Amino acid sequence: MSPILLAKQGSSKNERARGTLRWVALFLGELRDGLTMINMQSAFLIISKGYSEKQVGILFFVFGMSQFLCQTPAGYIMDYSDNKLTLLATASVATTALTLITAAFATENGGNIMLMVLIKLVQGGIT
Repeated sequence: MSPILLAKQGSSKNERARGTLRWVALFLGELRDGLTMINMQSAFLIISKGYSEKQVGILFFVFGMSQFLCQTPAGYIMDYSDNKLTLLATASVATTALTLITAAFATENGGNIMLMVLIKLVQGGIT
């Protein structure tokens, strides 16, 4: 096969990869360390939904601990996976979706605090 033909095939693959990376990058802000997400959600829950600081503290303690406990297994999975981009994209979209679910399902004054704790537990593990 000629080098020109290989270069054309490679550029097509590169263009697909760049397109995929653009979409992944859209959701990556949620995955860094979770601080952006925590600040936004805590302000929303306290101001808009009437949660107490204690309730929000419990939610984000659970989030932080699940993030801490899942960090090593997630690193192991990423190290030995052949689908790193797919895993990263899935985690990004899932984390963003759970942020939106938190906003959509939070009830006034923490009426469904156990559901919120469960969501934060899952979200911390994914993040």
